[in-house]
Amino acid sequence: MGKGRVKAVEKRVLDQKLKGSVNVRSGPVYYPTEDEFKYPLEYIYKIKAEAEVYGICKIVPPSSWKPPFGFRQRRKSRPASCNSKTFQLEFNRFLEEQLGKNLKKRVIFEGGDLDLRKLFNAVKRFGGYDKVVKGKKWGEVYQFMSSSEKISKCAKHVLCQLYKENLHDFKNYHSLMNADPAKDCKRLMKRNADVTKPKVEIEEEIDQAYEQCKSDKHGEVMLLCDSCNKGWHIYCLSPPLKHIPPRNWYCLDCLNTDEDTFGFVPDKSLLLEDFKRIADRAKRKWFGSGPASRTQIEKKFWEIVEGSGVEVEVMYGNDLDTSVYGSGFPRVGDRRPESVEENVWNEYCGSPWNLNNMPKLKGSMLQAIRHNINGVTVPWLYLGMLFSSFCWHFEDHCFYSVNYHHWGEAKCCYGVQGSAASAFEKVMRKTLPDLFDAQPDLLFQLVTMLSSTVLQEHKVPVFTVLQPGNFVITFPKSFHAGFNFGLNFAEAVNFATADWLPYGGYGAELYRLYRKPAVISHEELLCVVGKETMSLLGNCCDGKGSMYLKKELLRIYSKEKTWREQLSKSGILRSSPMFLPECPDSVGIEEDTTCIICQLFLHLSAIIGKCRPSVFSCLEHWKHLCECEPPKLRLVYRYTLAELHGMAQEVEKSGDCKTQETKSSQRPSSGTKQSGASNKKEGMQVCQARPAEDWLRRASKVLHDVFSSVEYATLLKEAEQFLWGGSGMDRQRSEALGDCLSKVEGKFNNDPDKVHLEFIDELLKVDPVPCFQSCYLKLKDYAEEAGKLSVKIDFTLSSSPTITQLEQLHSEVSSSPISLTKHKILSKKISSAK
Repeated sequence: MGKGRVKAVEKRVLDQKLKGSVNVRSGPVYYPTEDEFKYPLEYIYKIKAEAEVYGICKIVPPSSWKPPFGFRQRRKSRPASCNSKTFQLEFNRFLEEQLGKNLKKRVIFEGGDLDLRKLFNAVKRFGGYDKVVKGKKWGEVYQFMSSSEKISKCAKHVLCQLYKENLHDFKNYHSLMNADPAKDCKRLMKRNADVTKPKVEIEEEIDQAYEQCKSDKHGEVMLLCDSCNKGWHIYCLSPPLKHIPPRNWYCLDCLNTDEDTFGFVPDKSLLLEDFKRIADRAKRKWFGSGPASRTQIEKKFWEIVEGSGVEVEVMYGNDLDTSVYGSGFPRVGDRRPESVEENVWNEYCGSPWNLNNMPKLKGSMLQAIRHNINGVTVPWLYLGMLFSSFCWHFEDHCFYSVNYHHWGEAKCCYGVQGSAASAFEKVMRKTLPDLFDAQPDLLFQLVTMLSSTVLQEHKVPVFTVLQPGNFVITFPKSFHAGFNFGLNFAEAVNFATADWLPYGGYGAELYRLYRKPAVISHEELLCVVGKETMSLLGNCCDGKGSMYLKKELLRIYSKEKTWREQLSKSGILRSSPMFLPECPDSVGIEEDTTCIICQLFLHLSAIIGKCRPSVFSCLEHWKHLCECEPPKLRLVYRYTLAELHGMAQEVEKSGDCKTQETKSSQRPSSGTKQSGASNKKEGMQVCQARPAEDWLRRASKVLHDVFSSVEYATLLKEAEQFLWGGSGMDRQRSEALGDCLSKVEGKFNNDPDKVHLEFIDELLKVDPVPCFQSCYLKLKDYAEEAGKLSVKIDFTLSSSPTITQLEQLHSEVSSSPISLTKHKILSKKISSAK
């Protein structure tokens, strides 16, 4: 097996200024061998240590890798509803405004998720719902949506019902939203002119209750937009504010009005041929019909960005969904061009470097996501022209990204290593303070460019690669940007190996801090991958990957433990488990709700109040949920702390088994013994022990007092605070109980190695009840019998017993499986009596 080499290293130019670039050093270029190229994720992991410090690298495939271009240039217009993001925004707005819902429920058809956008467009294509029903065209609708040609009569009926339930009303809403806006403006102006002042105040109050958390509580921290007069809690903003600002403040909706918008603006639909003509004309306009050097193009681009040139508007076909428009790579189910041989087409359909396959390869965490996510697990297409650009950003959830340049002129990419991300953001905020003051979440919007020269002047390392016909990889948390030298066609998607997991945790936290809805639930992904790894059946995580998974599971366990304990101290004592589906074996099987404040997916736990039972908060923002006092709030949880901690430990053992399996090609037996270090790690101290003991003493006192329904009810409610820890919170103690019981049951004679009653008593009272373990109850019975015997000894010795009574009692004590301290006193008494 050969070894991959870095071209820049061979030529001694790595880290040097690339010829023709504008003061930017080159990133590494890799040339994998045929054997190395067979396993993309393994190869990327192999070069990671060297390439990650650049944030970006280029991989040139072997000369034998020549995938046929699979994109069919169909004459197909692109209405707004075809755009996945536009449709999702409009549909969510419809649910919120018309039905009062924040999240849509999952719609299942034929055992999988139904793509409502595809169904909506398909029905529209065949003339609308009425014509499809009248013409019985549900079969044609299904064929338009799917590559499958057959559908049963029952499935046709189900598809019709699903459209009627989910999209029929949305169609009317969509038509109204896309009607002549002038009429709506006139109607709005007329309504505003007729209302009286008191009515305006009422409307404002309603508006204030309808932003973000939909609550009219906590008015003292309500901030009103000085333009639209809508209200926001300062803790709901992105990012949240600590104080109400002294000057005028404007919400993001008002800041993003048409007059003030900068960045990307949706334009008309174009055919590919038309786009080509516009791109060619633009290139000739700037640089004539002759070739232009990289230096010329790059210099002119940054002059435009920095404002020294004229303002330029260019077109960019970006974020085009391959499930709608087709992919540049061959795909199973797509029509094969006649010029491509069938065996070649099939070979590249299954190639691991085919971006349609890469997110779900063995070793990718995204394999646990069963449904499709546009731009993450489903590639996007990018049709570029001269100066069309993508601004500084890093990927959703800090994923890896891979971009393949199918054809056309070069794409110039810049990268900043992930470890310099904080320095990068500081420079951006320092250089563009007005923009960030107006929009603190500016970097989420992908509309901000800053010259690499400025970044390097502030000691932020920037590297560049030029991409004609090859792969560009960006690493987790690495900011990247770039622009096109002319007409080209590219495709990109995300992937996530196990070493990405800690970056994914950072990305999820960033979404939470900026009050942004995440693409996936990071905690759910960890738990699903963790369960798969424990079963030894999953392909997401191998032996070396289990180390990253364990660390991330322990991190969320520690965070969850801290918050649950704080809630208990704050007075939230009630708890109950979540209602769970039967087989949650993949991410997205169920629809997790989100925190009403920070938009975090509430997979592990949530807080719910009596006054607003349909909304939830995360454990951190429970104070902003409603006006209920802590005793009226409830913690709902999916896993006990013991289950979370146990999952992390089992992942480590399973990873060891997989490593052993890889080395020996044999699966280890289930009786493999744990190491002493692992056993020590499993023992954990939960601070619930002390309050549980206090609760137990109070309960014991109440049970002996006169019956009081109020006190009984209070104790039962308070007892719920101990449930989320789980019976496994005393796992180390559980093992000790089992060992102790086995010794007790094996010592029914006068053996000096008997277990002492004092030791058993300490063991039984270490952790809180309830403890649903048979060994606990059995050992407790033995201890109670031994305790009665100890009391009998005291009573007998306090009287004037005969030698016969003492010997009879001595026989009972000797037969007990538990050693009593007073046994020695009894023996001395017998000896002195003789």
